[in-house]
Amino acid sequence: MDTLAHALWSYIIFHNYEFVWWAVLFGMLPDLLSWTVFMFFPKKNGFNWKKKPDLSLIPKWVFTLYGITHSIFFIGAAFFIVFLIYGFLPLFLLAWPIHVLIDIPTHKRDFLPTPFLWPFSDYKFPGISWANKYFMIANYSLIIFFLIYINL
Repeated sequence: MDTLAHALWSYIIFHNYEFVWWAVLFGMLPDLLSWTVFMFFPKKNGFNWKKKPDLSLIPKWVFTLYGITHSIFFIGAAFFIVFLIYGFLPLFLLAWPIHVLIDIPTHKRDFLPTPFLWPFSDYKFPGISWANKYFMIANYSLIIFFLIYINL
């Protein structure tokens, strides 16, 4: 799913929570820490965002960051460390695994599948593309509906 939609769904899910903006941040963080970092390099490496990207032009480190930020194993390790340090898990952290759970069925197997079992497995779920126009219309229609509903 696109990063804006992750932010909006995080807001919808955590809107009654005191730290909603932290949830929104953690809902976007998996993409911000991989793809957004790479977006600062397009002019330097000739990458063109106006067409379907040639994956061979994307440096390996981007896929490594994508694997780390979308892996249930790394999420579990991060949660364990936070729990050891603070003795509890802040609710807003749940926006991170929710991001990954949403990504699994909304990424196609043949183009940027969600590496949720990385680095232990290369399994790729046969999802649909979040960029499919029908999915985008349905997704943003639901987002608009719920944003209106929670603000009534």
